[in-house]
Amino acid sequence: MKSYQFDVIGTRWVIEILSAEHFDDSLIAKIHGIIDEFDQRYSRFRDDSLVAQLASEGELCDPPQEFVDMLSFAREMYDVSEGAFSIAVGASLHRMGYGSRVHGHSIRHDIWDNITFSKRRITAPKGEMLDFGGFGKGWLIDRFVTLLRTSRVQEFIVNGGGDLYCQSDAQIEFRLEDPYDTMKQFGQTRITRGALACSSTVKRTWRDGSLRKHHIIDPSTDDSSDSGVVASYVRADTALIADAMATILIIRPDLEATLKEKYQLQTILVKA
Repeated sequence: MKSYQFDVIGTRWVIEILSAEHFDDSLIAKIHGIIDEFDQRYSRFRDDSLVAQLASEGELCDPPQEFVDMLSFAREMYDVSEGAFSIAVGASLHRMGYGSRVHGHSIRHDIWDNITFSKRRITAPKGEMLDFGGFGKGWLIDRFVTLLRTSRVQEFIVNGGGDLYCQSDAQIEFRLEDPYDTMKQFGQTRITRGALACSSTVKRTWRDGSLRKHHIIDPSTDDSSDSGVVASYVRADTALIADAMATILIIRPDLEATLKEKYQLQTILVKA
């Protein structure tokens, strides 16, 4: 078997092996181990997840190192985006109708004065539902990339709902999907080794009363972003950086030049 498909964090995933290696039972079991662990730890839709426990109790003792690393990365993204990237959007999303755990209150997104994290203990204000959706796919893609490399798979593509990492000896062309029509192509890019992430305000949408909302929250307004950018396409060295940057540039397109230089990005922004 050269291709393996599964569903996790609300999207369809495809891992393709391009070289001589194949999927075996051991590799598939390791893939599902990563999936189950990530969902059990970080899903804001589960009452038994670590983020739900942190929201309920305000602290988490002896957290996994991965949780600490994710918080460290989230803090870095908050700083480089001048506050535009916030993991404190969980309650906002639920309040706006995207989920059903928390209702009726706005929250502060500049929460880093009230969060501490170390390998011994994480603390956060009670009631704050942290959300790692701004880079969760990228984080998982890079974990699968690491798994494939340690399993000695030479060439592969990890695709999580359109965000992907490619490692190949030859260039592979990927189409850039039109944000308004999935049957149309906006452009294309060729990758031998690297990541591509796309973000859009026209896909994950819902109605909140008479208003149309989407899942990319602008912390400055505590509401769906209204920057005028409806889609972003970002190439980077890792899926984690590409995913986070695609989110940030929807909210703060004015940071494009700064972030391109800092993280060696290639970017396309589509305006309404």
